[in-house]
Amino acid sequence: MISWTVYLLFIIGLIAVIKGADWAVDSAVWLSKSFGIPEVIVGATIVSIGTTLPETMISALGAY
Repeated sequence: MISWTVYLLFIIGLIAVIKGADWAVDSAVWLSKSFGIPEVIVGATIVSIGTTLPETMISALGAY
């Protein structure tokens, strides 16, 4: 039987991931508007680096 705290932590984690992704997209849009860079370029570089960096770190730690 799963405790109610597991469900609570899952919901809190899900909300944190959704809000963090929202902040990341808003920051990328702000960055593109501040520097006059097209949003496609920011999405293709900065956002993609931010999403692949955790995978790269796990792979590097696994190889080490």
